Amino acid sequence: MAQRRANAAANRLRRADSAKSTGDDFDFLTASQGSTGSDDQTFQLAVAQQLMASKEKKRKEQERKFIQAAKNKLNNELGASAEAAVAAYTDLETAFTQFFADYITSEDAIRAIWAELKAATIHYQQVADKLRAKNEGLRGTTEAAQISAMGGVKGACQEYRTLVDSLSPSSPL
Repeated sequence: MAQRRANAAANRLRRADSAKSTGDDFDFLTASQGSTGSDDQTFQLAVAQQLMASKEKKRKEQERKFIQAAKNKLNNELGASAEAAVAAYTDLETAFTQFFADYITSEDAIRAIWAELKAATIHYQQVADKLRAKNEGLRGTTEAAQISAMGGVKGACQEYRTLVDSLSPSSPL
């Protein structure tokens, strides 16, 4: 049974090698089939298995190196991207903090100006109210003085008229 397996494996190897061969290669497995010694066949099978194992090992090693290189590159790229994202977030946070501090300072300055404007408005309103009350008082006094003065002018005008009439030559005395 072991010999059948060995023969089957050898046939598979022969088929694989003959598919690869261009016709110039000498196939050791087919050339040795005429030999009756099982030692030759076993040796050939062992060499073929060793060759296949070596090729498989080399292929796996290349795959492992490729995967490791890809993993390293991916880790480097991810690390760089993560650092860039953290830096961008930090810059954004710093800018927002600065903006917020500036905004609060501006709002405080605006509030102080509004408070000063309110205080000035109240002060000028009080001054205007005092002046209006004073003007109301002066208006009454002025009106009374004007009426008195107008009465005096009227009286002076009447006296002047009387004087002029008395001095005129056509007037009977």
